[in-house]
Amino acid sequence: MVQQPDGGKAEADRPRIVVTGNAVMDLLYRVRSLPRWSEAVPASDVTVLPGGKGLNQALAAARLGARVHLLSAAGQDQWGVQLKETLVGNGVDVSHFHLREGASTSPVAVLVAPDGATAFIGWKQPRPLRLRDTDIEAVRPVIDGADLLMATLEISPAILLRLFQIAAESGVTVMFNPGPTPDLADLPEVGKLLPYVDILVPNLEEATLLAHGAGLGRLDGAEELAAALHGTGIPVVCVTDAGQGCAVASDEGTFRSPAFPSQVQDTTGASDAFCSALGVSRVVGAGLRTAAAYANAAGALTVRTVGSSSGLPDARAIQRVLSQAKSGPVTPARGDVDE
Repeated sequence: MVQQPDGGKAEADRPRIVVTGNAVMDLLYRVRSLPRWSEAVPASDVTVLPGGKGLNQALAAARLGARVHLLSAAGQDQWGVQLKETLVGNGVDVSHFHLREGASTSPVAVLVAPDGATAFIGWKQPRPLRLRDTDIEAVRPVIDGADLLMATLEISPAILLRLFQIAAESGVTVMFNPGPTPDLADLPEVGKLLPYVDILVPNLEEATLLAHGAGLGRLDGAEELAAALHGTGIPVVCVTDAGQGCAVASDEGTFRSPAFPSQVQDTTGASDAFCSALGVSRVVGAGLRTAAAYANAAGALTVRTVGSSSGLPDARAIQRVLSQAKSGPVTPARGDVDE
């Protein structure tokens, strides 16, 4: 993939990416089952780690050699300072990562099952941590100079619409990961975002809801959903299908990219690693099949480690997975296309 600067890659050749989404503190509990009301379930292990889709995607893209700005906010408290230090330590530009005075950094409880499946307890972004008009205007020059804007539904659709419009005005590619899964009531507002999206990366549940909101009827399977959503005018649709890999639809057609085998410890953050690997690959010119394989490898590596931010891989680790799978080396460079 894109080499780190000390690996000989010129600074100007590194992808420039703006990520927006939440930065939270994950409280991970390893449990044998989910509790029923009034039931107490013991946890075999408890871990506190930085998380949030915005933070995870920013870290993942930076570890793949991109120059990354994170547009987000946390509280000016001990957790917020720790999140900022984590970002800085991984080379993420925090000029637009705001620590709000008087606000508390959001915690999210992550329940991890023995097979690595996860459930989450959190809440929508509290008002003090929402992005403000001044935040949007301040980040405009950064978006104008970016190769890619990556966004999630952790940010309100109204704010995302403004960011997407800024990107469109500058010809910046927009990748949209519509998670967490939107409520039915939010679908009309989410639908307003789709005309600005260049690369849509939903999971099966999110894709099904978006298809419903677009009036596409009942669709089955990742490939059918990807093709139908692409048919609404979105240039590239990549529907992730957990351990089955992903389905990709574009003007080149629809194809399935299989997952890589992995010992699953925790699925938290796998979709974030996938999105960042896909986005960085596309920015440097990789064809869709190459980019999808690269993203699947990133997801396979992430689930091997407990904690979303702790398991995000670098380019060398992804390359090893691809090589071990006898896929041949996949090292996209600018201008690389699939045969």
